Amino acid sequence: MNLLNYRDPQRLKKSEQPLLNLAMGAALAVLAQTASAACTYQIDNEWSDGFVASIIIKNDTNAAVNNWSVNWQYANNRVTNSWNANLSGSNPYTAANMSWNGSIAAGQSVSFGFQGIKNGNTAERPQINGTLCSAAPVSSVASSSPVSSARSSSSVAVVSSSRISSSVALSSSSRPASSLATSSVPTGARNAITVRALGTTATESITLSVGGTEVQSWTLSTVMTNYMVETALVGDVVVTFANDDGGSADVRIDYVNVNGVTRQAEEQTENTGAWGDNRCGGGAPSEWLHCEGYINFGSVTGEPRSSSSVASSSSSVSSSSSSRAGSAGCGAPAKLTNGRRTINVNGLNREYVLDIPSNYNQNNPYKLVFGWHWRGGSANDVVGQGYYGMKSLSNNSAIFVAPDRAAGTDGWTNTNGRDIAFLQAMLTQLKSSLCIDESRIFSTGWSYGGMMSFAVGRELPTTFRAIAPVSGAFLTPHVDSGSATAAWIAHGTSDNVVSHSSGSQARDAYLRANGCSNTTVPVQPSPCVEYQNCAAGKPVVWCSFNGGHTQPSFYSSGAWNFFNRF
Repeated sequence: MNLLNYRDPQRLKKSEQPLLNLAMGAALAVLAQTASAACTYQIDNEWSDGFVASIIIKNDTNAAVNNWSVNWQYANNRVTNSWNANLSGSNPYTAANMSWNGSIAAGQSVSFGFQGIKNGNTAERPQINGTLCSAAPVSSVASSSPVSSARSSSSVAVVSSSRISSSVALSSSSRPASSLATSSVPTGARNAITVRALGTTATESITLSVGGTEVQSWTLSTVMTNYMVETALVGDVVVTFANDDGGSADVRIDYVNVNGVTRQAEEQTENTGAWGDNRCGGGAPSEWLHCEGYINFGSVTGEPRSSSSVASSSSSVSSSSSSRAGSAGCGAPAKLTNGRRTINVNGLNREYVLDIPSNYNQNNPYKLVFGWHWRGGSANDVVGQGYYGMKSLSNNSAIFVAPDRAAGTDGWTNTNGRDIAFLQAMLTQLKSSLCIDESRIFSTGWSYGGMMSFAVGRELPTTFRAIAPVSGAFLTPHVDSGSATAAWIAHGTSDNVVSHSSGSQARDAYLRANGCSNTTVPVQPSPCVEYQNCAAGKPVVWCSFNGGHTQPSFYSSGAWNFFNRF
């Protein structure tokens, strides 16, 4: 396909596009000197020697605040990098607003994140201090850390306020590359709406309207963030992007979730902000807004809903049991248990390890993730790695499977199609015995496991929603269906076992099948890029990293966040 110059500054008559309501900006100019905020420290993810955390600053007053700064100190932990704030100091640390997130309207929140090391200790939850925090309670996730000042033993941090009649409950996020943003919840509101989005320059803003009335505006983070609001309004749910600078500003809308039902951006036909066919609003539906414009996500009718709280987690925002394609095993007690299982496939006994969430709900369709081991490895190796680090990120939202290679082989040779037959037999057993979301089945693996994932995506694209191969290539024999599958692909530039060029050749096969152009935009985590104009719902992300035949540090979070797009 020919490259599209979607950044042509002459492409758009901005007067013809929906404009952001300037009234909000005028309101922000009226600042109160006495405004304060509630400050919450939460652990988003942690591993043996490190962690990712975020701090949420909520303005719980009736007036806007302008410019903020908070500080904290650890006993043993240390910060290594941060985002969405200007960080200074070396324990104690001080974080101040950036130019674009200094104003916090009444009832709204801002958040920033950072990564740190534990130095052989636990992930601490320190007290957050600052002028804005001094007049409001400080909540944090409970911890045994000596510097913790947590006010609850719950893993859910709730910022309390007497100024609003309802609260927004934030469950602990397991996504290191994402954050949570909240807006005020009006009394009696019935429709809960979450907009999941990012900007590319940290200057982009979006506005949510319902039934032609503006509900909320947000300045976007450069990482995928959930922007939540409740409203009693009914009508079309529209997200508008109105501050394109004619250059680098772009907005990506992953989805809008309305009362537990997810509406993917790329599936919405009314999109005036997409760029294609050399014009705004042209080409296939897209989750990218390269032009000033909007996406219409359809109507909401105001079905009854409690306004007491809205829960946002890695499992509940993007899925609900009522909106997912549950397998035959849904609604009945689980017929399988955790651990190693044996299944006979064409006269050959094959084994796999099964991991079911501890709080398994027979009525909730779960994501299903296959983690394939490397050459000479085993299912136990994948289990020992926590399914490539994804189990800890799943927050009990997925069922994991680690298959074992056939006896006498060192990997996924698929001799006479036996590994694919093994996979199909596992799928049949799992879908009939457990509650599986048949629209969200995924495959991942490193090295030979990446090769098997590449093969799975090409041969079974209608079964697998997305794949995430790392350091793989087209070396596992398979039958190419010619159909598209979403793919997140990583490969080291100095790989001397499976060449970087072999990985890029496999990538190119997916680009062709998915109808992608050669245009890319940077996405998180760095150094990943996403190809543009792919078939709706079939994105391809390419992460070419400096390194050899190894698993990059961003593997688990990058692949898991990609799976969570669906």
